[in-house]
Amino acid sequence: MIKESQNGHYYEDVERNRIFTVALIYEQAADKLAPWDAAAAEECYQKKVDLLTPLAPVSFGLAETLRKLADVQDKQGKKEQADATRKRYNEMKYNLSEMEEEVRREHPELAEYVKNIYKKLFSGLGLADIDHDMQLAIKYKQALNSVKYPHDYFPELSDFFSKRRICLCVGNPVGGILITGINPSRKRFAEDKEFAYTFRGATVEEKRKTGRISNSYWRQKYKMLGEELIEKTAYLDLYPLGFTSQDGFEDLIEKNYQFRAAIVSITQREIETHIKPVLIIVANKKSSYYWGRNDDATWMGYDMEKLSDDMELYQIKGFKDRPDRLNPDFQESSLRGSLILFYGMYDERNKEKLLSESDFKQLFEKAKVMKKESGVL
Repeated sequence: MIKESQNGHYYEDVERNRIFTVALIYEQAADKLAPWDAAAAEECYQKKVDLLTPLAPVSFGLAETLRKLADVQDKQGKKEQADATRKRYNEMKYNLSEMEEEVRREHPELAEYVKNIYKKLFSGLGLADIDHDMQLAIKYKQALNSVKYPHDYFPELSDFFSKRRICLCVGNPVGGILITGINPSRKRFAEDKEFAYTFRGATVEEKRKTGRISNSYWRQKYKMLGEELIEKTAYLDLYPLGFTSQDGFEDLIEKNYQFRAAIVSITQREIETHIKPVLIIVANKKSSYYWGRNDDATWMGYDMEKLSDDMELYQIKGFKDRPDRLNPDFQESSLRGSLILFYGMYDERNKEKLLSESDFKQLFEKAKVMKKESGVL
């Protein structure tokens, strides 16, 4: 059987398969050479590019090879060549993104297919209404596209997490308490798949089902709040992206500001427009600066007033007047009047500062009163 390639040349299927196989071998060799012999790796990557360009001038495989080629050119100090290769890579990724959008427009059933995936994922969690969580998951998924972050240090990071899939807490109560983390932990060799759970399921239901909570993180949250407050508590990670180590996660994303801003913007919109808590407990000390607590890091950009010398408790007054704030279309914050407790720095080493279940109940009642007095409900 004979087929015509995009540039008009003819190849028998056997010959095409042979070329793709040879190209794959070159890439495998280059991947092994890249850490210690950039010049040899460059030669192998270039051979793959030369082989595939006539057959598939715009393809995901070729785009990925161009990215790797630019990296090894950088290692050798070939800045102009690396810039040219990276420009070709970005153009190809843009064209691929446009092609994807065109396919989605021409085949609306694909969007329904994606929705069905999340419907199936959420179906066993006992949720009364899955539409909101399904749309939130899709927003995060759509943000995991390197074409959107051309100026980041490592744009392909978003593609890495897209392959790993998201891990999202769903079915969150509104108008009560919100606990926030930085990102979900993930076993090193865990399967790449979407994962959804409920805060109640990870704590109360696990305790009732097995008699104990095996995960120490959720066990600590159960002990902290107790079942009564958990029923009123939502949970969100600022980044619903699993990674083995939180220190490693922070190091990985550090210089990718566009990517970080896009993900945290989605999380902030979910908090502002849907969850609207009266009490926020920031359970991860490394995530505190995202709230605008530090003068040199605006991010979500909340203006806060400290309420206590004994704990890191603040009341949100609104947004800071800063041009670099995320979601600048928000003029007023639905969190104005809400209390926020930066609790991530307290653990068993600071037992005198740890709050009991009774303390959190009192704090929640105080938060409801202060929220009502602020006039924002």
